[in-house]
Amino acid sequence: MENRNDPFLISYKTLRQLIGVLGVLMPFLCWGVNALFNELGLLNDPRFIDTRQTKHYVAGDDLKASISHFYYATSGPLYVGILVTVAIFLFCYMGYPQNKKEDRFAWLTDRRVATFAACSALGIVIFPTNSPQIITDNIYIFATSPFIGRLHLIFSTLFFVSMAIMSMINFRRLPNRKLLINSEGVLYLICGWGIVACIILLGIYGLSPNGNSWLWGRFVYIMEVLMLLFFGVAWLVKGHSIPTEFILKKMD
Repeated sequence: MENRNDPFLISYKTLRQLIGVLGVLMPFLCWGVNALFNELGLLNDPRFIDTRQTKHYVAGDDLKASISHFYYATSGPLYVGILVTVAIFLFCYMGYPQNKKEDRFAWLTDRRVATFAACSALGIVIFPTNSPQIITDNIYIFATSPFIGRLHLIFSTLFFVSMAIMSMINFRRLPNRKLLINSEGVLYLICGWGIVACIILLGIYGLSPNGNSWLWGRFVYIMEVLMLLFFGVAWLVKGHSIPTEFILKKMD
């Protein structure tokens, strides 16, 4: 029986909630910060930028085709910071030790899945996405090659696959070789399979010759938002956050 007054347990609840909050807020923070910089023209304001040493910054679209493209925009440092923070939190996440005799998924320990996801998150940052078009509002002096872009895609896929596994298996794990099947377990399943469905749809999009026109050119961004929402909600539920506890009570 878990002791709810145990400070060790409380710290893990907080860690889960922080991971969930960052996942839910990431796409909207990147969009909002980029829009704020563009609308206020902060990168051309001599109060903040030494314009003698820089060229005039030409703002691009506030909303990018994918979250990964915010790497090159004004909210790029925020994008990198959130991913690195999530990676650090995941590296710190030990989870619970598993009993091999009682757990049919004993090899999928919380520690292994979280560490794999953390490495994938760092891979997303180390190998940024590329773009077939010229990035007119690039704040850096470079853009990555198609090869690096493919590595970015691989690490992104691995990150979300690991989060789907965490939601469908690790978060539902019980000590008697069974998986949680109550309302909480159903919510984990919805989040996990939701991520898988989005990955499949993105694969179909990538193979479609007319994919760039889907959802006004924002199909990738919308799928990424959905995956991050599924990812964030699963962690918030596991962290017993107040909003998700309210939802679970309504589901019971």
